[in-house]
Amino acid sequence: MPPTPTTTPTLPTLRHHLATHPLYTTLRTLPHLRTFTQHHVTAVWDFMSLLKSLQHDLAPTTTPWRPPADPEAARLIHEIVLDEESDRLPYRHGHASHFTWYTEAMTELGADTAPIQRFLHHLQTGRPHREALADSGLPKAAQHFTSTTLSFLTEPLPVRAAVFLHGREELIPQMFLPLARQMRAEGLPCGRFVAYLERHIEVDGGAHGAHAAALLERLCRAAPELHERAEAAAVRALEARLQLWDAVVAAITA
Repeated sequence: MPPTPTTTPTLPTLRHHLATHPLYTTLRTLPHLRTFTQHHVTAVWDFMSLLKSLQHDLAPTTTPWRPPADPEAARLIHEIVLDEESDRLPYRHGHASHFTWYTEAMTELGADTAPIQRFLHHLQTGRPHREALADSGLPKAAQHFTSTTLSFLTEPLPVRAAVFLHGREELIPQMFLPLARQMRAEGLPCGRFVAYLERHIEVDGGAHGAHAAALLERLCRAAPELHERAEAAAVRALEARLQLWDAVVAAITA
């Protein structure tokens, strides 16, 4: 008999799988939540790497300064970076990146932040990111997810913008809303973490999502020949996220 044809995954199908993933109802205790954050923290870090790669090309910081080629695109990316890199924190005085917010939420939960800090130390000493990941002690699934994200950084701008919109800004509210509901339903002592989720539901479901969509539309209009390549990369990003969520469930239920 001929092999059964496989169905090529689509963005709507993958978004549905992620929005309804069993992960959200699996997280019932603080140890479960610690396992989740120890897997997910690399996704918070590589989000910033993807975002800054877009900013680097759309609003270069080289000197002598030159005006950005597309001031509207530069404005869109700057608005997102402002919050993501220096937001006002709701639980202490001052501003910080959302990555810092996340790692401080991990500390509140009693989660192990040593692997992500070890990874950052390796990067600061100049080690290639693959070596830094391999020697970090981060979960293998987290390493795979972040390696996938970093593989997009050499892609053309429209491809990266598609990954950023479909794999992050458009997707995050759909994932974080059921996660926040579950945390509130369980009554877990995770105030910083829930506040982090709610902040991303707010900004990614609002201004940031709109800015990312407008940015992708501008870039694809200027390079229509990259449309299929951009969509294929977005599908890969969502598949990687699905694999990460599956791995977290497996780690919790093992």
